Amino acid sequence: MYFFPVSATYVLDADPFQERHMGWPRCLVLVRHAESEGNIKTVDERASYGVSTHAYALTERGRKQAALTGEYVERRFGPFDAYYVSYYTRSQETMKIMYPDVRVYEDPRLAEGQRGIFHTMTTEQIRRRFPEELERKAREGLYHYRPLGGENWPDIELRIHSFLGTLSRDYEDQSVLIVVHGHWLLLFQRLIHRFSIEEAVRRYKNAVVENASVTVYESAVARGKSRLVLQGRKVVPWVGKV
Repeated sequence: MYFFPVSATYVLDADPFQERHMGWPRCLVLVRHAESEGNIKTVDERASYGVSTHAYALTERGRKQAALTGEYVERRFGPFDAYYVSYYTRSQETMKIMYPDVRVYEDPRLAEGQRGIFHTMTTEQIRRRFPEELERKAREGLYHYRPLGGENWPDIELRIHSFLGTLSRDYEDQSVLIVVHGHWLLLFQRLIHRFSIEEAVRRYKNAVVENASVTVYESAVARGKSRLVLQGRKVVPWVGKV
């Protein structure tokens, strides 16, 4: 069963990095969802698939990945104080396999970026019907471009800012597990580590976050302020087993 957290807000909170927000989760574990139908299709195949991107189910390989990652996370961290997913099927299925009997909060701020017409039209279809959109995308660049019916990267970052406010307000010194999406995780880390737009684009193009991989942050005080600090490198528990 999935619950909407009572404390969730859909208005941008005050900057969670300000000194007055001193509380962060003691342990924050981010798991990218396991392999889904969308991960094994090309961009044009997904556009022609006939299933909404939020409804993509896990593949059989993805279910095995989720099970192995769940075993690793439970063995290392045990139970958490809170569990979060987006409303996407692949996120919810991953969590259900990892922790089948826990109370899970569903939060729309965790959704993957919305690509608008690029979800439902092939590149050739867009070139024929909306050639100016491809020109605008090339001119504005990946970070700034907002496709018809979709979001640009700053839009996603606003959602993440709001969710960071919930984490700092409601889960000080607690442990939280979130099943996330790849692009969402990239922009989450851009905000936490404050790297540049250019670096974010480079990582988007070159640094793929594996399905069912584990990224861990812990709270620490640096220069008198509470921060989320990355603990080591991401772990992919299923590699060599699936």
